[in-house]
Amino acid sequence: MDSVDEAKALLAQKKFREAASMLDRMILHTDDNDDLWYLRGITSLKLKNYDAAMEAFERALMIGRRSKYYIIKGMAHFEMFDMDGAEEAFKHSLALEPNDPVSHFFLALCYMFQDDPRSGKHLKLAYESDPKKTKALLMNFYSLFLQNDPRLTPLLKSKMEQRMKELK
Repeated sequence: MDSVDEAKALLAQKKFREAASMLDRMILHTDDNDDLWYLRGITSLKLKNYDAAMEAFERALMIGRRSKYYIIKGMAHFEMFDMDGAEEAFKHSLALEPNDPVSHFFLALCYMFQDDPRSGKHLKLAYESDPKKTKALLMNFYSLFLQNDPRLTPLLKSKMEQRMKELK
């Protein structure tokens, strides 16, 4: 018998296709479980099947409006460089949890990519909500997008890294 814990374990082991198959079997028996749709969306996102991921997140949200569903939906939009869709999802998340640092951080990134001055406000709100988490998010963003960017000089990278280390 398949279980949510088994599906989560497969996700943790990066066995996304196996997790997808297991979740599909569970959804066949109970399609009104928002957590199953959420996990199915994450699985599709990991497999870069964005349409299926969005559909699964929408199904999860129709069953239960939870901040984490909007956050992952926003991240999926962000990954597809759909900043308008990401912005909308993160705003919905913040309507449910106004002090969520993850939503504020990613909303700040959306605004940054749109050259919108509201970026600074949301980065500050993220940091005020949870400095440690915001620092980790910032360092992760740096390592994924900026650290290996050949357009940035070693001196600039060093200054950025030093500035992040100084954050408390």
